Amino acid sequence: MAPRDTLVAWLKDAHALENNVIQTLEKHVDEVKAYPEMQAKLRQHLEQSRRHAVLVESCLNRHGESTSGVKEAIGAVSGFMQGIASGAAADTVVKNALGDYAAEHFEIAAYTSLKAAAQYLGDDETARICDQILSDEKDMARWLEQQIPSVTQLFLGEKAQERGR
Repeated sequence: MAPRDTLVAWLKDAHALENNVIQTLEKHVDEVKAYPEMQAKLRQHLEQSRRHAVLVESCLNRHGESTSGVKEAIGAVSGFMQGIASGAAADTVVKNALGDYAAEHFEIAAYTSLKAAAQYLGDDETARICDQILSDEKDMARWLEQQIPSVTQLFLGEKAQERGR
């Protein structure tokens, strides 16, 4: 596969990934109603992820390509299954925070690679867009890392209160 074709395939992967993240975040926003600060931050990142999908699609369009229906469908099923897996657990808020933190780091790795590929091919606009997206993903990963201890302790405190009743 030619390097340009590889970049296009990876951009399609990134678009499918963003759509999967959007589906996941939509569920997570609803699941953290008892945690307003987390809900607000997830809602903000949901909007960023929607913008990321549009930006990645613009990169594909500049290459004369469109998004991949197959990859989008696989991502939709994956997002649905992840929602089922975490939605039934009593400790959903903690598991979601852990999963979201891991997902952010996967996105950081993916966009770092995409940026390098774009630079290799001289596609400065795609590299610039990857930088912009990377900034958002790194900010969210840092925020989640800071939140995991407090969310864990808050959750455990709530459970201890329930047992004390």
